[in-house]
This record gives sequence, C-alpha cells and structure tokens, in this order.
Amino acid sequence: KLFFLTMGGDDLGSDDEFLNPGVEDTAEDKLSEKVEREQEKKRKRDDDSDAPADEVPTKKSSMRVLIEAGRGLDKKPADIQAAFLWMTLKHYVQMKGDSIDGLIKIEPKRLTVSDETTLATRVKDCVSMKKLKNWKPIGSPMVIIVCVSARRAVAILKELAPLKIRAAKLFAKHLQVKDQIEMLSNQSFGIAVGTPNRLQMLCQKERGSNKAPMYLGKTTLVLLDSHVNQKGYTVCTLPDTAPDTMDFIKEQIMPQMKQRKEFRVAFL
Repeated sequence: KLFFLTMGGDDLGSDDEFLNPGVEDTAEDKLSEKVEREQEKKRKRDDDSDAPADEVPTKKSSMRVLIEAGRGLDKKPADIQAAFLWMTLKHYVQMKGDSIDGLIKIEPKRLTVSDETTLATRVKDCVSMKKLKNWKPIGSPMVIIVCVSARRAVAILKELAPLKIRAAKLFAKHLQVKDQIEMLSNQSFGIAVGTPNRLQMLCQKERGSNKAPMYLGKTTLVLLDSHVNQKGYTVCTLPDTAPDTMDFIKEQIMPQMKQRKEFRVAFL
C-alpha cells in the first residue's frame, strides 16, 4: 500500500483544464501529459532542493492529479472515466513493480453512463429490471457495487430499497466472511454491495476448493462508487481502499472485459 500512502486529500481545484477532451487530444492523452508534467516537476525539485523556496515549484504531485481527476466521475463522459481508470490502474501496477503487459486498455465503450439522479433509477437505466428481478445464478450477482466503506454501503442499500431486489451485504461489521461465503453458496442475489477488500477476498478460491465463493462470470455490471469522503478521496483513491480496488479491477474485472462484450463498468 506504499503507493497510496503519499496521497494528499486537500481540495486541489478543478480538473476541467486537462479532462475536457479536444478534437486532437483524447482524455487519456491530456491526463497522461498532466501526470508526466507533475513527475518532471518533482524530479526538478529533487535536483534543485537547495534552491530558494520561492524558486522551487510547489505544484501537486502526479498522484494528486489522479486524486483530483477521480472526483465527480459519475458526471463525466465515458472517455474521461475510461482515461482515469486506465491511468490509475497503470500507475498502481507500475508502482508495485509489476508489468502492465497483458493488461487491456479500458475503452470508453465499456463504460455505461447514466444521467439519472438517484442510484435506484441509475440501476434501472443500466440493466434490465426484468432480468434483475429474476436473477438465478448462484455466486455471481448481476450487479456488483464497490463502496468506499461499510457505512457508505449501508447508505447505498437504503437507496436501493425501492427496487425490492435481494442484495448481498459484502462488507465487514455486518457478517463474518464465513457467513457471507455460505450465503453466496446457497442463494442468488441480483445485487451485491461491498467494500473492495471483502469483495476481492470472496473472489479468491478457498483452500481445498476449486472455485471461489463469488465470481463475475455471469455478472453484467460493476458499479464503482464515486462518493467523495470528507478528505476528498473516493474508493479508487483512498489509501485504505485503492489498492484492493485496483486489484479487483485487474484480477476480476479485466478478465471479464476480455471474455465478454456485454460486461460493463459504471460510476455511480
């Protein structure tokens, strides 16, 4: 988690200057250039650490650029959402010392964007309610919602109540892992709401078993929570959740994107 421990949470202003795609430059190009500029400024600061304070650049770091870009993503176009996810995932993988070879680029067409204002109506806008109400696969919820905290997960479940869909509660402070494993093994859930660490844990094969309690093989949609906490972080940038979120994307979401054209990701 060292990669995320250097991130700051103070408000860093608007990201419109580099996240509004132009005719020639894509959102990814703009974000990549912004990150590279900040990295170059940091290198210059390191080389010029003896310079007077007023001569040393004090702009935000490249990671802070990504933190800023992660705010309000549910209201951004698909190309901006895709650029943020791809840049953040690459940054995370590289900082772990792993290779990005084998990762597929997250394309805007794999992002679902809704103009609806409430979570319940957004879910209705993104998936077939008929299929959701009659969902049968065991261990693979139709919709998985990745939340920044257990408290946020509870709030989301309350927002989903009008849909009257059975929802799995996959976070700590509610059920123990063993209880969630048993629940997923014996019941079907149209929706699962959980925190990234618990979701990732439940997607791992149990000792002595050839399958995981939960898998995304039948899942249609993964919703990433864009809720910003008091310190300015989201589930994709908070130091406590970002590593598990990126692992979940890399190990669970990416394979489904490779195999299934109908698989989608969205920000809520």
